Amino acid sequence: MAMLLPSLIDATCFMANKTLQPGRRTLPWKFLVAALIPLFHPPLPAADSGLIFPQGKIFPFMGYSGVPARDARSGFSVAGPSYAADQEPELERAEAAGLSFPYKIGLRMNFHAKSPEQPLPLTAEEIRKQITAQVAKVADRKSICWWYLGPEEIRYWYRNEMEYLRVASEAIRAADPLKRPIWMYEPNFRTAVSLMKTGRHLDIIGKGVYVNLADYRDSRIWVRWSVEQEVQAIEQLAKTDTRQRIPIMLPELCRDPADPAQDHLIPSWVRHDVYLGLMSGAKGVAIWSLFRRKEVRRTWQIWYDAYAAVGQELTGPAQLGQVFLFGTKSQQFPVRIVAGTKEVELKKGASKKFETTTTSANEKAEKRIMYPSLSVSEYEHDGVTYLFLCNSSGTDRVTYQAEIPNDEFHVIDLMARRGYSHKDDRLYGWIEPLEVRCYRIESSVRTR
Repeated sequence: MAMLLPSLIDATCFMANKTLQPGRRTLPWKFLVAALIPLFHPPLPAADSGLIFPQGKIFPFMGYSGVPARDARSGFSVAGPSYAADQEPELERAEAAGLSFPYKIGLRMNFHAKSPEQPLPLTAEEIRKQITAQVAKVADRKSICWWYLGPEEIRYWYRNEMEYLRVASEAIRAADPLKRPIWMYEPNFRTAVSLMKTGRHLDIIGKGVYVNLADYRDSRIWVRWSVEQEVQAIEQLAKTDTRQRIPIMLPELCRDPADPAQDHLIPSWVRHDVYLGLMSGAKGVAIWSLFRRKEVRRTWQIWYDAYAAVGQELTGPAQLGQVFLFGTKSQQFPVRIVAGTKEVELKKGASKKFETTTTSANEKAEKRIMYPSLSVSEYEHDGVTYLFLCNSSGTDRVTYQAEIPNDEFHVIDLMARRGYSHKDDRLYGWIEPLEVRCYRIESSVRTR
């Protein structure tokens, strides 16, 4: 089934029936409805609801190098990926905790060897044979949800690396009777054009979204830009083949804030980044990483608890993850900005501190992009409307209102942190810097 992939619309203006185009600088903000509207229709899941999306219905929420028994109690539905050389013990720990596992497959190709060393000179047949043996060894383990292909960060401008990716992915598919999806980690600064090149061999497109590490701490709208690259790549690839690809987001847990006075901001960073990524079209979350590395010794628990809180909202009783996976996008309740910051600026580029050898010159190019400060996504799921709002301004409150007739609809605030008012057929409220809100809107007839 060919997918209709996300077409991200910055905003919709209901003045004179005109629709704003993405990236436009002259916006009639007085009548602005800030919104993300990904027209993304995911693949239909298998009948087995116990499988991880996209083959099943369980929302993929995971973290690299975690502790499955602990994470299973904290909203995680998947354990891993893991970089362990021996994947078997990691798989067993995941199974013992009742979690699925993305099993790492791949060869140590030494692609980044420095002279006089050379990359491993394997032929296509040798690569195919070794990859096939790795998959065959565990192909019957149904707790494996995805194949995690290494080495990571394949550089599309090197022919030998792309040939490895092609042969390895083909070998995995040929050896796996369950046809589980293949994912390879992509560097933070990949663009849609770049992701298309490697993505044609993959089923899951997921690049790093390490906002602070990538020097976008004060410009967190970069999350939206990042997920847009993935969904746009998938949209273009859907024109060339029928593979069912999904985008996921990879937020960070890898470094303490340089200033301890900012430690209290971590929960806001986490909630903003994860929810904005999902509102932008991501269909899963993979945190890098849950390992207690020395660079995040002071604040690891703060980060972990914040991610766990979001995970429990997505996979726990509220099941908000199902809304993002299977909800239908709608615009029944347009949201209007009444006061506050109307737009935020993204100065796109690439950090000079990490992933420098796997980032191309084109990806390093700087560009100034303007986005609405308030992102809005509305979904219809199981007869209920879910209205998500995310403020990407790090400094200013945004006040908003939506037209929701009182006698027809009942509104429930699922993330009650600030006051709101539903009267005179309008929903009034405000949203603080980097805050996320979600309203559950039901027909009054349904709630009687």
